[in-house]
Amino acid sequence: MVGRTLTFVAAAVLAFDGAALAALGYMTGRPVLIPVGLVFFVSSGLILFYRRWYRRRLDEILAARRGLSEEARAMLESVSGKTKSVSGKK
Repeated sequence: MVGRTLTFVAAAVLAFDGAALAALGYMTGRPVLIPVGLVFFVSSGLILFYRRWYRRRLDEILAARRGLSEEARAMLESVSGKTKSVSGKK
């Protein structure tokens, strides 16, 4: 929860800085500041996009780890001979 909040705060601050920088460049007649501000503004959206991709990828990794753990547990049970037959006897 804290990571999500910090990500949104960072993106909001970066978006505000970008918009302010672009507006300042437009109002003062400094054309170099406008593209720099736009880059900052667009990068705030990229932060949010990357966070969504990162969370999706992390969920995939966790699911794969769970599956691997279950498979390893089943293999250990079969190797050690602790698996039960259909009738319930060893």
